[in-house]
Amino acid sequence: QALVQQSFRFLPSLSLDSCFLPRSIVMKSAYLLASATAMALLTSVSTESMPLAELKTEFVSKPVVPNLVKSNSSNFVFLQKFPLPGGLFFHTEVLVCGRDGFIAEDQSFLDKQIAGMKDFVEIKESWWSTRTANCVELGYGGSSCSDECCSVPHGPSQMQFPLNKRAAVIGNANVNKKSLYIYGTGDFDGDVAYHHTCDKTCWSNWRGTDYNPLKNNCNTFTSTVLYMVYGLSQKKPNLGVSDLVTVKGHCPSANLVIV
Repeated sequence: QALVQQSFRFLPSLSLDSCFLPRSIVMKSAYLLASATAMALLTSVSTESMPLAELKTEFVSKPVVPNLVKSNSSNFVFLQKFPLPGGLFFHTEVLVCGRDGFIAEDQSFLDKQIAGMKDFVEIKESWWSTRTANCVELGYGGSSCSDECCSVPHGPSQMQFPLNKRAAVIGNANVNKKSLYIYGTGDFDGDVAYHHTCDKTCWSNWRGTDYNPLKNNCNTFTSTVLYMVYGLSQKKPNLGVSDLVTVKGHCPSANLVIV
């Protein structure tokens, strides 16, 4: 819809005074024309022109499967966002940080942010850049590996990720321009979230070869973790054509409750 709205500026001016058709029909026609323009703009963005969010070579391996130990404490769920070369496309990752990694004052601050938000809220850099709470980093990038979840690294670098760290699982993210958003809380930690995402097919198999710049990218992965694993919003902060896919369902599927 945002792309359609942007497309109105490409349309010639329509004078309603000089038109004999009812306003509703004129506006509907204009919207349909804008939709067609938006699709033309979208198809003109070839995958070749988009920067590839390629996994760092040191992370390309068979998936790491540590012992599954569920955390009983509440966890804060964040999204970190980075611009890619050119500034038009973006890479995102989920950070899951245990509540007990924050002092009581910080816990209260984050709880208040969650209570007053819709979907997510940005956390100011002046705040998160001084917090070192340990988190689990969950990110995805393209690579040549073909094992399930082989492009979702889950080693020591991801399991011990300070909140204020400026890093990503891909090599071409502008980590100096990291921005951070909180989405809510979860009853299980990032290790459990990894297994819910990777032990069985969860929207995708997340192989390196499954990566597609438009249809199955890093932002599709974070939507999967946020929405299908944690039950939080999958809306993102102004990603544009970097985030075109809406995921559906729940992982693991046995936990899905139909109302």
